[in-house]
Amino acid sequence: MDSFGFLLKKTLTVFFLPPGIFLVLLVAGMLFVKKRFRSFLFGLFLLLYLLSIEPIKDLLLLPLENRYPVPSWSQMQHVDAIVVLGGGALENAPDMGGQGALSGDSLVRVMAAYRLHARLKKPIIASAGAVFGSKPEAEISRNILYSLGVKPEFVLVETKSKDTKENALFASAICAPRKWNRIVLVTSAFHMKRSVMLFSRFFNDIVPFPTDYKTLRRGYSFWSFLPDASSLADTAVAIKEYLGIIFYSITLKSP
Repeated sequence: MDSFGFLLKKTLTVFFLPPGIFLVLLVAGMLFVKKRFRSFLFGLFLLLYLLSIEPIKDLLLLPLENRYPVPSWSQMQHVDAIVVLGGGALENAPDMGGQGALSGDSLVRVMAAYRLHARLKKPIIASAGAVFGSKPEAEISRNILYSLGVKPEFVLVETKSKDTKENALFASAICAPRKWNRIVLVTSAFHMKRSVMLFSRFFNDIVPFPTDYKTLRRGYSFWSFLPDASSLADTAVAIKEYLGIIFYSITLKSP
């Protein structure tokens, strides 16, 4: 297939899959509805298109992801523990260790915690409960860490939390009796600003370790301006984070 044929195939495919197919339907609707409804449909079209392209995704995500740079090893030399936050799990998914698998975000976070442990030799606290299901995500994370060779005495699980605020509360309940005051906090880069905001209520010394970046950090091309489901999903993630930051900025009180 020549270059033009490949380009045409890829472009047409975009508009047969969501969200592209919805944009096509909105354009078709504008051709058949009465004039007074066209502006409304065009507004929906423009909103969906903008939320589905890479430049808008980056515009929203980059300020979140760039808030905390990856720390140097010297900044982490004297930490007491590594706290890794959950990001979702499929509790009944088949796995080589039985049942239960982490989502993509969670797996990247756990692997980052594992790599830090391998270098720092510090205990890992996996913090994540069961939000809607019955099996706490942290237990799945623990099994993965065991399978990677982390010794049981280096893995602690916090299984009661249902959101980031509770992650901070219950992780501090594990650390306080052990006098662990300085932690490395591992979570997705887009989630780090809200996480530090909440963990700072319980920990005086936090080293943020962002991972799981969503932005490609490259120049834009023709493909960057085509609607894409993954860009739409990442845009939704960014909007959720901003809403969470605003909410906690208004409602947080001293513990």
